Amino acid sequence: MGIFFDTNPDDGTVRFHHESVLGHRRIPAPRSEAEVAAGKRPKMIDNPACRIPADARPIDEEDFEALFAAQARGKQILMRKGKPVALDPVPDVEEARTMRRAKRDRLLGQSDWTQLPDSPLSDGLQKAWANYRQALRDLDMAGEEWPVPPGTELEDEEAE
Repeated sequence: MGIFFDTNPDDGTVRFHHESVLGHRRIPAPRSEAEVAAGKRPKMIDNPACRIPADARPIDEEDFEALFAAQARGKQILMRKGKPVALDPVPDVEEARTMRRAKRDRLLGQSDWTQLPDSPLSDGLQKAWANYRQALRDLDMAGEEWPVPPGTELEDEEAE
């Protein structure tokens, strides 16, 4: 049984086609009794009942299974250089901003305690956390950079 793939012309997604579902691409041609008696192998012809698109290309079962295992782990199956590959999904611009805003809000919430009057932090460290929190509020939602929280290795290295 063969597995084939092609690209959906409507939206560019990768489609897979299995011969066990859509019919074999090639079938034996009818043979005469004499050909059968002589033990001749049948000639293979295109199957007119096959519903696999003519431009679909074969993919081995191992690659097919690997793609679907990757998809089950959250990857997307996309075409690259004429072959299906599993890649991390790329969020659209609005989705990326929403995710960035949610992370920013989570970081702000996790650092709320640093600004409480009874916080165990020194005045200097409390001020550093206030600056970090302001940097989070001023964050460019379209960017990729993140402010570094006080007291982390990255912040200490940048200060040197």
